[in-house]
Amino acid sequence: MLRRLPHPHVPAEYSPGGRLRVAELQRFLVLLHNALAQLRPIPPVTLYVLDEHDWRRFTRLPYGYPFQRSKPGEGHGVFAPLRYPDRLLERLTRVFAEAARRGGRLPGPLVVFLDLMIAHEYAHAVAVAWGLRARVRWVDEFLANYLYLLALYRSDRDLYGQARAWAKLASRLEPERRSLSGFERYPRRPLAEQLWFQGVFTLEAARMIEESGDRFVRRLLATAPLSRRDLHRKLLAAEPGLKAFFRTFGEKVT
Repeated sequence: MLRRLPHPHVPAEYSPGGRLRVAELQRFLVLLHNALAQLRPIPPVTLYVLDEHDWRRFTRLPYGYPFQRSKPGEGHGVFAPLRYPDRLLERLTRVFAEAARRGGRLPGPLVVFLDLMIAHEYAHAVAVAWGLRARVRWVDEFLANYLYLLALYRSDRDLYGQARAWAKLASRLEPERRSLSGFERYPRRPLAEQLWFQGVFTLEAARMIEESGDRFVRRLLATAPLSRRDLHRKLLAAEPGLKAFFRTFGEKVT
């Protein structure tokens, strides 16, 4: 039986033994809510902090990777593990060690990196609620990175700096496939490739935020909801600098 920790914006449900962790994560997501709600109201997003047994009741996804689920009539939910399994920490350790050998260094504990991914998943839920889900995988991932970074930039510059540092480290990895079209066609990429894409998405989002604040999302909200039709035109109208970013992937977008 799941326990509950009420909150008007981020209500939480959690497995036995998770009271301290859920309270900490709830406070974190409330900070993000407060930062982003200045732009537009956000409906409640339920936080689930689950042990491995309870996790299996909700999803077949591997235990430990945060995710979000938004369904009409069911609301928005963000799912996080009660504890990160050793097998996940070991996989990430190997991949980031490879990145560090290419000239980077670990910015801090891996659990901080994974908790930042919970913020990324919360941002997905916000994007869905605001009509900014494009159903183009790379765009949705980019927007989630932008929104959670914007929230951190407004609420916790130290965590923002850590998120940026993890992204810089991930960007040192060498993926075999770099195209955005390939990102859509091959969703089950090797972990190193997934982290490289998220790293370069995050660094570009950070550039935009540091140069122009929330201008990008305000312009997108003015044209919401997003759809595949004229999506690239809307993105470039909201941020012309993305044209140079597309060249990182060998893409030509007009």
